[in-house]
Amino acid sequence: MTYSGLVTPHSRPSTPSFATNSNAATATTATTTGPLNSGSGSTHKVIVPSYEKPIYESLSQIYKALLELKNNRNKYINSKQIYKIYHEFLDILNELKLTRKDEELKGITLNLPNTNDLITDDIFQLLSLCFVTCGLTKFAPATYSSLSTVMKLLNHLKECKVYTVEDLAPIGIRLAEIRDIVISTSNYEEDDDDEDDEEDATRHSNHQIEETLLRNKLIKCETLYQELENNFKNVPKDLEPTYNKLIELRKNILNYMISYKDEKSNAGKNLIKHEKLTVKINQFKAELKKIEQYRDETDMKFHSNDVSDLDEQKLESLQAIMNGLIDECNNLLGDLLVQDDSEEISSSLSSLNLSEESSELKAKYDSIYHQLQDLKLTLENLLITRRWTLRETDLYSYQKQLKTFDEQRLNLVNQTNKDDTKAFKKSQLLILFLLRRCYGLVYKLLESSEPVSESLTPIHNQLQTVKRCLLELKRVDGLNNLKELYPFQFKLASLDNLRQDGKFIVDGSIPEGQGTLNALLAECFDIVQELKIELEEKEFENGDEGEDDLTGGSFTNSKTIGNGNNELTDDDVEIKRNRFHDFNEADYDLDSEPDYDDDNDYSISGSEYEGNDYY
Repeated sequence: MTYSGLVTPHSRPSTPSFATNSNAATATTATTTGPLNSGSGSTHKVIVPSYEKPIYESLSQIYKALLELKNNRNKYINSKQIYKIYHEFLDILNELKLTRKDEELKGITLNLPNTNDLITDDIFQLLSLCFVTCGLTKFAPATYSSLSTVMKLLNHLKECKVYTVEDLAPIGIRLAEIRDIVISTSNYEEDDDDEDDEEDATRHSNHQIEETLLRNKLIKCETLYQELENNFKNVPKDLEPTYNKLIELRKNILNYMISYKDEKSNAGKNLIKHEKLTVKINQFKAELKKIEQYRDETDMKFHSNDVSDLDEQKLESLQAIMNGLIDECNNLLGDLLVQDDSEEISSSLSSLNLSEESSELKAKYDSIYHQLQDLKLTLENLLITRRWTLRETDLYSYQKQLKTFDEQRLNLVNQTNKDDTKAFKKSQLLILFLLRRCYGLVYKLLESSEPVSESLTPIHNQLQTVKRCLLELKRVDGLNNLKELYPFQFKLASLDNLRQDGKFIVDGSIPEGQGTLNALLAECFDIVQELKIELEEKEFENGDEGEDDLTGGSFTNSKTIGNGNNELTDDDVEIKRNRFHDFNEADYDLDSEPDYDDDNDYSISGSEYEGNDYY
């Protein structure tokens, strides 16, 4: 990559530590540097009230300790360490709460949020990711990072004003899950407090602070989600399919515009690139034309049969949105044709007569765009290799970078003049869309975390691989012989031997995720047993078919040898010769036939195979 601060798929993201300025302070405020850094590692001067300065220093020490744990990949993160730091963090927040109450009683007006609130958010983000890394995904503090990411996604959906029910549905499900986790944790703490009164008010106060922080974040997300969901009440039922098609088409065009840069740089000849682009644009135009056919040609409006007189005003606002979407899709397709003759996505702006100030803004827009493009590629690669390379605390660095890019984008939007707004509209749209994509990838990485500690992740990955192989073997008509199971049985036996008293112990501790691993191991053993049973049934059916063939051949083609119970046909003798082909033909004389007749040679017992199964 050509810029600093981002990480390649093969490197580990790290967050630079910071230094605390201890020489600061005036009578009322103190200036210091803190962890309010972005992914680039730069520090900013912050102002902390003098009465909160000791609290800020304590929070800074906790932040440093968490960064050391995050960046130290030579040692697994221990849940006991995280619990200890977390309780210290809650104690400091409790102290901060009491300090501010005292200042309010003195009549001092608090200027909130200040630096302590910002560092509190950073610490809680890191703690949340540490809990996820330890496998405590169902623990209330572990949901804080998910809530922060969901909040960003909802804000961006609200800003772009273009989304579908499908965009909101997964977020609504996740918010309901988080609410259940927070409520269940709250109920558990209340029951525990009733049983043990020796924890005093400190533990109760800490629990209240934790619940307040999480509930406030959750309520903000739910309120914004409800606001976005209520907007769909303005869309009549018969217009919902058309509206969703427009949104999907716009999304596909934006996706193609973003990926077109990489396709251009890797393609062979310009003629081939131009032909591919022309075909794609014609496809988009054909889809857009089908949607436009639903409009009334007389007034260019989408009419609905489900609208009453009271809803006419709502329908009018929807008409403006849908017509605006059609115009936007046409403009984006026009931009695609223009950019075909240029090297960069935003290079079509170069044909405009921009002022010097606007040219600087254009360069900044391009810089943010390319950095987001590279970060999206990194996150997409991480989504593929997450099982082997991802440590959930690594996501903190990506979140900080995205937060920085979002702040830079908003600053650029505010700096853009009204006259230049139209010229930079496409750049703003693409950057916002890329931010949404990146936050969506971070959200997927968070939600794909298994409730297993990182120290047990290698075992979990191996069990998942064995399970998938066994299921694939079962899908393709099962086993041909028991030897095909040997590698899987050896692997499962070696993993099973790692347990002590039914638990996987690492460095003398019992990491989280024992239930998940034991259930996965038992499932693998069950699949192995099912494969064995299927093999036995298959062999039994094959044995029956062979016996039917023998009986049918004896009526016409066989010559009976001997009398009474000790009779064998020529076909029977030939079958025995084929089975024991290593023996000489002289061993099968007529004198030896009675010795073999009593052994019921024609039935093949399943015990022959069971006797070889040592695993």
